[in-house]
Amino acid sequence: MSKKQSQNSKIDQISQLQKDLAKKFKGKTLVFGEGKPSSSVMIVGDATNGEEEGKSKLLIGTIGKVFDQLLKEHKLKRNAFYITNAVKFRPLNPVPTPKEIKQSSVFLKQEIKIIEPKLIIALGSIALRGLGVKLPLANLRGRLIRFGDMNLFATHHPLEVVKNPDLHIEISSDFHKLKNIVENLSVIIPS
Repeated sequence: MSKKQSQNSKIDQISQLQKDLAKKFKGKTLVFGEGKPSSSVMIVGDATNGEEEGKSKLLIGTIGKVFDQLLKEHKLKRNAFYITNAVKFRPLNPVPTPKEIKQSSVFLKQEIKIIEPKLIIALGSIALRGLGVKLPLANLRGRLIRFGDMNLFATHHPLEVVKNPDLHIEISSDFHKLKNIVENLSVIIPS
């Protein structure tokens, strides 16, 4: 299968997954993953917020500015990644319940199977829980670990930096590590 055929197949599979999500979460406004389906790096955020829900776009507004600034500081490009959320809809409360995370995790796992990333970047503890990781963010932050046949790197969600600007040093350090990891990705896991 050529790269173009593979890309088209992934787009078709993502489209079907989106239809399945719409059936499962009827009546909810869903915000789907976006970016490059052929990327070897998938970024998983937490849950859709009101701003994302309104614009049907991920990591925007104040959170998006922090995220984009981190990417720019470390010479990473947003369009090189596939970006999604652990919870595709806006939860009833600011923090999604374990039930909301579990309901969505089935679809996140399917999304991972379709995209086939070599590296998953988890932004925050909700993303980790959506991925089925039980360890707290504090135990994993800034470290590259094996995750099935992929690698996982966890850091703070940009929202945490908005709430506590002192965390910018930590997340910036993590993005510095990420730049090196992304540049050496083919060395980490041979294709």
